[in-house]
Amino acid sequence: MKLSRILLVDHDGGDLERITESIINLNMGPTVVARNEVEAIEDVKNRDPELVIMNICESGAARSVNLANKIKSNHQKPILYLAPKSEINLLQSANLLNQSNCLIKPFTGTDLRYAVEKSFLSLENNEIKIKSEKDFLNALKCMPDGIISTDIVGNVTYMNPAAESLTGWKLSEAKRMVLQDVFSVNNGLGDEVPIQFSNHKGGNSVQNIFLSNKKGLRLPIQNSSTPLRDQDGSLVGIVVVFRHLNSTNDDSLVQDEEKIDSIRKIVNGLVDPLLLVDQNWRVTFANDSAINFFDFDIGFLNNYNFLESNCPSFSKESTASAKIAMENREGFRFDVFHDDKDLWHELIGHPYGDGMLIQLTDITQRVKQSESALRTERLESLGLMARGFAHDFNNLLTVILGNLSLAKIKIPNAAEGYDEVESALSGTIRAQNRIQQLLTFAKGGAPIKQSLDLSGIVHEISNDIQRNELINYDFDLPDDLWRVEVDPGQIKRVIENLIRNAEEAMTGGGELLVKLRNYGPNSNYSQKLPASLVHDYSTNYLLIEISDNGHGIKENKLDKIFEPYFTTKSDANATGIGLTVCSSIIEAHQGSIGVQSAPGFGTSIYIVLPVLSTAHQRGDHKALTPELLSASSILILEDDSLIRQLLVANLINEGYSVSETEEGSETVSTYHERFKSGKPFDLIIMDLSIPNGMGGVDAIKEIRKINPDVKAIVSSGYSDDPVMSNPKEYGFDAVLPKPYKPQELNSLVKKLLK
Repeated sequence: MKLSRILLVDHDGGDLERITESIINLNMGPTVVARNEVEAIEDVKNRDPELVIMNICESGAARSVNLANKIKSNHQKPILYLAPKSEINLLQSANLLNQSNCLIKPFTGTDLRYAVEKSFLSLENNEIKIKSEKDFLNALKCMPDGIISTDIVGNVTYMNPAAESLTGWKLSEAKRMVLQDVFSVNNGLGDEVPIQFSNHKGGNSVQNIFLSNKKGLRLPIQNSSTPLRDQDGSLVGIVVVFRHLNSTNDDSLVQDEEKIDSIRKIVNGLVDPLLLVDQNWRVTFANDSAINFFDFDIGFLNNYNFLESNCPSFSKESTASAKIAMENREGFRFDVFHDDKDLWHELIGHPYGDGMLIQLTDITQRVKQSESALRTERLESLGLMARGFAHDFNNLLTVILGNLSLAKIKIPNAAEGYDEVESALSGTIRAQNRIQQLLTFAKGGAPIKQSLDLSGIVHEISNDIQRNELINYDFDLPDDLWRVEVDPGQIKRVIENLIRNAEEAMTGGGELLVKLRNYGPNSNYSQKLPASLVHDYSTNYLLIEISDNGHGIKENKLDKIFEPYFTTKSDANATGIGLTVCSSIIEAHQGSIGVQSAPGFGTSIYIVLPVLSTAHQRGDHKALTPELLSASSILILEDDSLIRQLLVANLINEGYSVSETEEGSETVSTYHERFKSGKPFDLIIMDLSIPNGMGGVDAIKEIRKINPDVKAIVSSGYSDDPVMSNPKEYGFDAVLPKPYKPQELNSLVKKLLK
């Protein structure tokens, strides 16, 4: 969803910059900012925004309420309020709030996006409702039968032109008059026939009676009445439908036929399908839209039973409700899905004569947006749960992974138990990958980048995947690949997911190719990639190609495969988010992803990633001498005792002097004492989060006040935390995501101490 025009109104400045940045970053639409009432009114009038976002501060709440009332009364624009909790009562007392137009401060960017989507959906639903009501009113105006509606106490609220003509009363005259004064009927013998509407349940049976109009003329009519109820089923009035029992002279018949023909042309011009059915649900009339939609055979139209023929896919509950409504002469409203057309309709039934007037309004887009919003909400909830779960599980995996790695080093290759340790280590690494996959699919997260040769990752995938015996796997990996700066876990998950998709596309077997190539002006790769992938052909890229010769993808679906919740798979469990996540990961790495496919010829997915400059292509670093090792001291902040013991043991084994702390304030104090002694720590390794204590972020701020040049590593199981993707912004030199192997720890420590 993307709006084309958003107006942001802010009286006091407040957190205006952050809100504007969030709207831009979330790609929700161009934003115009109004800083006072005059600007806001002018912008609403001239720029015609689709949505007004009103940032309310405590000091300017009253002015915001006054401005909102002016916008709502004069321009009818939807408003999303960003308000502190203290001002909610003020908004409620001014009758400005509904279920979807207020976001309480403070809020995240995700909260803002969801609130905007709900406001937009509410706007769209309202527009659909208004259009539907207008179309239906136009249809009522064209009906040859007179139609009068009343409120709960019997006052006239609506008359169509036919009712005006037969009664002699104009709607402007009759409005708020009592029904009996406008619609005065008798039995032909002078006895009045009362119209029952209060506590009316079943509706009157059709009667042939006489109407005394405004001029005193007595007209023979056929009459029926039905209760009018709201969406909750509460009685709100009555609807009377009546028709003139005309004489049969030729002139009258000609006039009636011409009138009916004119009405039919107007009704046939309606976009929404419109049907009339009798009391047995046989279709007696269908406008052109209905005939085209249901593919009615006009010659046998009356043979169609609306509930039993090949008409909307009613559920059993909907069918039962419709039958009860027909019996009770009540209206009905529900949504139906047409399997063969992949469309949703809101179906509205209005009692008409002995049968029903049925209107269908296309709500497919509304339903899809609602489903999308619900899925987004569920994914966000899953993300919150997954984040906490991953943190705790990663701490456990760090202990397991570390001890298994140390055990592998200490046990000779040929010794008993070595293979078991190797297998347990491999399983732990796979568990680590699955946890990261859960986080990525549920919540995302910015990449934690390293300089890598991707062939190592692809080799690892090649060894880990469970190969299909019917598929021939070809991993084409040159020795001279350029290095890239990527998050190894995220890129691995992208490649694994694409390999799985390729396997699923070749149910009968086939060829699967994973190819890595240097791509640039001076490379030997001859294929010309499209401009959608490569924006600058003078720049060097790393190309990843994953191809199969499976069933392929139809051309009309190619531009949708990276959209959220779109899937070409028939599997009911397919979520349609796998390729979306792949695309978002590649975009976060400033890369591009594209597809080429054709039915029967297979599919090729292309990924291009920017490569490091020539100066950064070497991955080797100067090794530390024993003298340097012995001179290096490290301070640890870690609240988990098992992880802390593992860290200490591993670093001591590598020749470092190690001190340990459990809480951030203790870390700051320990570092301060060593700094005053003239022998500061060479490196600090800090846990990001310490429950009920000072964590790494706050601790490093205090330590850098003591020594701005201190070197620090942040470590956490919250791999999607912004600190982990932007460590330097928070005062850290590097990150160490949990779980990690001792080799990874040692390599990072040596890199920082070189």
